[in-house]
Amino acid sequence: MIEMAWKNVPLKSKLVFFILMGMVVVLITSTAVIISTVTTQEEDLAYQQSIQKAKNYANKFDIEMRSNQATGQAIAHSLSQYHSENRTEVNNILLKLLEENPDLLGTYVCFEPNAFDGMDSRYVNTTGHDETGRFIPYWNRIQGNITLDPLLDYETSVYYQLPKKLKRDIVTEPYYYEGVFIVSYVTPIMRKGEFIGIGGVDVSLNHLNGVVNKVKAFDTGYAIMTGNTGILISHPTNEELVGAKTLYDYGVPEITRMADEIKLGKSGYIETIDPITGKDVVMFYEPIKTSNFAFILVVPKDEMLAGVTDLRNRLLLISSISLIFMGAIAILITRSVTGPINEIVNDFKNISDAAVGGKLDERAETDVDIDFREIPEGLNDILNALENASQLREEMEKVVNNSPVIVFKWKAEKNWPVEVVSKNISQFGYSPEDFGPNGLDYGDIVHPDDLPEVETKLGEICASQETQFNIEYRILTKDGETRWVDERTFIQREQHEIIHNMINKDNDIYSQVSDLEGICQDVKYLQGVIVNIDERKQAEEALLKIEDIRKKEIHHRIKNNLQVISTLLYLESEKFRDDDVLDAFNNSRDRVRTMALVHEKLYQSKDMESIDFADYSKNLINYLSQSYVLDKSEVDIKINVENIFLGMDTAVPLGIIINELVSNSLKYAFDKGKGTIIIELRKINDHHKLVVSDNGIGMKDEIDFEETDSLGLLLVHTLAEQINATIEIDTSNGTRFEITFQEKNQEITEGEDVR
Repeated sequence: MIEMAWKNVPLKSKLVFFILMGMVVVLITSTAVIISTVTTQEEDLAYQQSIQKAKNYANKFDIEMRSNQATGQAIAHSLSQYHSENRTEVNNILLKLLEENPDLLGTYVCFEPNAFDGMDSRYVNTTGHDETGRFIPYWNRIQGNITLDPLLDYETSVYYQLPKKLKRDIVTEPYYYEGVFIVSYVTPIMRKGEFIGIGGVDVSLNHLNGVVNKVKAFDTGYAIMTGNTGILISHPTNEELVGAKTLYDYGVPEITRMADEIKLGKSGYIETIDPITGKDVVMFYEPIKTSNFAFILVVPKDEMLAGVTDLRNRLLLISSISLIFMGAIAILITRSVTGPINEIVNDFKNISDAAVGGKLDERAETDVDIDFREIPEGLNDILNALENASQLREEMEKVVNNSPVIVFKWKAEKNWPVEVVSKNISQFGYSPEDFGPNGLDYGDIVHPDDLPEVETKLGEICASQETQFNIEYRILTKDGETRWVDERTFIQREQHEIIHNMINKDNDIYSQVSDLEGICQDVKYLQGVIVNIDERKQAEEALLKIEDIRKKEIHHRIKNNLQVISTLLYLESEKFRDDDVLDAFNNSRDRVRTMALVHEKLYQSKDMESIDFADYSKNLINYLSQSYVLDKSEVDIKINVENIFLGMDTAVPLGIIINELVSNSLKYAFDKGKGTIIIELRKINDHHKLVVSDNGIGMKDEIDFEETDSLGLLLVHTLAEQINATIEIDTSNGTRFEITFQEKNQEITEGEDVR
């Protein structure tokens, strides 16, 4: 009966019904697909832009904080090598650093009791000191102008106690010092493996609050910064909450979860209600690794997705208008069914085929009967929207290709075959077409000397189930030049899939899967970026050269100053005629010359850390021979010292010991002026043995270093204790001193007699 009723429906009504129903279904489906695709892309783009903005700000603050930390490290490292024991000179250095860095709140050092110069008692309650007299100067801008104060609360505060305990660099959590909310960058001062104090800088977080509050996102978005514990370092509306409130205090589950991840050094975003504005917001958080801080970008969701909403509304409007026009067109179609309908159907088919093939510039023909023109025009509006979305995607690709960051996607196979690479690989002379199945693999452009290290480290990361890979290495440009790059890669894993495409062409069972591929069996692919850091590497090399020049200048100046002292002693001795007084002056000159000779050899050495002690011994004996006007035919001095390189801390005391023992033999051992003096230095297992002997008249009395009246022997005993040496004396045949000590990191070659 229904079938009969349908047959009685006029053809015009049937055409209207079928046309309308068909068009409605097609439009709804296509519109839904278009809206879903385009808005999803737009929404992803909005999130990625906000994530990148948060990363950029976090990196900016991280660079600034690394600079502050480097200043504190420079203070500590300089003083670990500083031996002038001049408090005024150190104060001048700290003051100059503070003047040259206006963003710093303060510069300081804090030494253990008597660790700086052993004279704390002379400085009790003087400027920059407290009642202990310890060297604890704090140059600061707390009151506006630069002032010098003693450090406070160092016996209990973490800025001193934590680096003392851990013996490594420390960036403190934010804290209040003299009413100012600050963070401290502290480095321990170490000598011979022992902690003797700290060097560091302070940065006021009040300044940081103002900088962060200037950050804006969209119309009403803002930024905040927190410490690792969630404590607020900045606040957009109420500065009184800075340092007094944490993220946990808001009691919002999403914000609490964000605080937990910040504590773990993670990045990400949450969607929640902003406790400050009451709006639906997305909070993007990024760690600032240098200081254990975190940067949080708070973006109102409606503002961030305003473009997505607008695009969705426009598409819906277009679809609605199209439906209205199609209803009218369906009525008109019934009047001329044959030609116009076929023409429109064919036009739709051509556009559909082009769209399926990815070609979005095809448009419906509008040169049709005026009654049907609205249909192709409505379709063209939809195609225009699709083309705009495609153009937006192309623009994003241009942004990547115009940036210094090169994007890669690699297969987890031997030599890392390249699946995708951004066009800006051209900065190294290559094009994307140079890579692929018949072209280069990424491993082909890694410098051959660095390739084993990169493979090894990537294998370790894969084996440890980590998802992040970061390394610096060199690559070869297409012209064969070398460039340093920083690679940051994300490892995408598949838990239960084994990669089966790692068999080599020869199908050799032993070499079917490389070590790297075996480790990376659960890795689906690798995606990441590389950045050219060649200029940074060149800057680092330049800094190392500057440091070498500075060390040379220090040793040269010390040597010159000691020579001036020696000259002054000589000039002063001219005023006296008493033999004992002249002898004391000459002994002092010999000791000063012995120390000056060490610095002269350090200035001439390549590493400026150790000296060739054989060459040094020869020069020292030549000087003593001239000092005592030694007739070599009467007293023969033999030197048998292995080619041993000793550090300054050992060379200076050992040189003075040789000076005292040889001088003593020259003056007292030979009553007839004839004899032999032998100086030997040998390496025995992990110790050294210095032997100074003569065949003279010997010593009648047994030597007691604790009770001796001889300053020279007392010096020998004291300096031997300084280098943890033992002394044995044999007076059975002349006099023989054996001094045994241990030197770390020495270099030894075959010994030979040096005369």
